[in-house]
Amino acid sequence: MVRKLSRSTTLLLLLLLLFLSGCPKDAYRASVQGSADVSQAVSSAIKITTAYYANGTINDGAKATVAKYLTIVTDCNMTFRKAVVDTHNAGQTGAGAFLPIANSFVTCAQGSAPVVGNVAVQNYLKAVETAINGIALAVQSAKGA
Repeated sequence: MVRKLSRSTTLLLLLLLLFLSGCPKDAYRASVQGSADVSQAVSSAIKITTAYYANGTINDGAKATVAKYLTIVTDCNMTFRKAVVDTHNAGQTGAGAFLPIANSFVTCAQGSAPVVGNVAVQNYLKAVETAINGIALAVQSAKGA
C-alpha cells in the first residue's frame, strides 16, 4: 500500500534533503549537486507515478502527462549539466558564470510544467519543481560566489 504524503510534507522532505546537502564550496559543485537533486526528485516521481497508476489513483492520461513532463525535465537537466561541466572545464568560476545556466534550466523546466487536476499528482510534481528552483538558490548561496 502506498501512503499519500500531503503537499506540505512532501515539500518539507525535499527542503530537508536540500539543506542536509550543506552549502557547497563553490558554484560548480552547487550546480552539480542541484542537478543530482533534480535527478533524484525525478526518480522519486517516477516511483510515485508507478505506484499511483498501479493502485488506480491516476489514469492513463495523467500517467502520460507526468511522463512527458519528467522527460522534459530530464532533458533540461542533461543540457544544464553539460553546460555546467563545459563552463567548469573552460576555467570559469563563481556564481556569475553558473547562475545564467541555472536560470536557463529553471526556465526550461518550468515552461513545460503540466496542468493536472489530480491533487496527488500536483503535490509530487511540486516537489520536482522545488528541486529545480533550488538550483539557482544553491548557486547564489555557494561559498566564494
